[in-house]
Amino acid sequence: MHRREFPSGDAARGPLAEGDREFFTDLASTAGLPVDDDAFTRGRTAYAAMVSAMLPELTPPDDFDLALLAHATPDATPGWPLSRLERSTTRTGLAFAISDQGTTSPFAALRMAVRGIAVQDARRALVLITEQSAVYHRGPIPEESRARYDTGVALVLDASGGLGALDCDQHAGVAPGDVPARLAALAPPAAAGPARPVLIAGAGLTRHWAGAPEGYTVRTAPEGMPAAGIWSVLAEQLPDLRRTGRRVVLADYDARFGYLGWCRLDVTADSGTDRSGPGGKEST
Repeated sequence: MHRREFPSGDAARGPLAEGDREFFTDLASTAGLPVDDDAFTRGRTAYAAMVSAMLPELTPPDDFDLALLAHATPDATPGWPLSRLERSTTRTGLAFAISDQGTTSPFAALRMAVRGIAVQDARRALVLITEQSAVYHRGPIPEESRARYDTGVALVLDASGGLGALDCDQHAGVAPGDVPARLAALAPPAAAGPARPVLIAGAGLTRHWAGAPEGYTVRTAPEGMPAAGIWSVLAEQLPDLRRTGRRVVLADYDARFGYLGWCRLDVTADSGTDRSGPGGKEST
């Protein structure tokens, strides 16, 4: 697992390409939204730039049977970022993007990668979760959907990986009032002990739950990171989790679609082998 942020001044950030301003102006005007002219001068981090910057930082970077890009915020530039992925790797296999599942898009991607897509003899999959903050209009955006940072998180699922067992699902048709009961079923009370399971909760979930499940250590996603937040927290927490091994539950809820995303990761205790990636970042 690898996380990267793209702050102002990062080499991956850049101005809009020729024609992009006209494209986004027409897009906003067609939707009846006021255009934000100032946004066109602030720069942006396109998803293709994130893919190009993050791939060399993975270990190894260029051999996947399946690659999925998951995002809730639209790309900051027209195009197809997975084309960059296919040109940047030796073998990508099947590659596509998931962008219509709201903040639970990463759960949909992981569910497909783990048990939803049949790729013959597949042993290695890449799930990229990307999020960018550029908005070219002044129309209303629900606060739970507004990204304030440019962030990418990469998860490499490998049959020979040593991080731990992963299961993931996405439940549809969940009404806001049903969230507490569904969460209780997915994360039942845990027995007391030194290795308490960890629940990493997204902002959409915490708005509708009745409180954290008993026996869990709770971590919450930062504000302004609607889809990538909980995965960013997981990447940050992994070194500590691996010292003793721990069960981790990640969950989020998108009330607009009625989707409840849930993921369980049984982190294996580190045997002492150095698994740090470039720059000391955790990788698998």
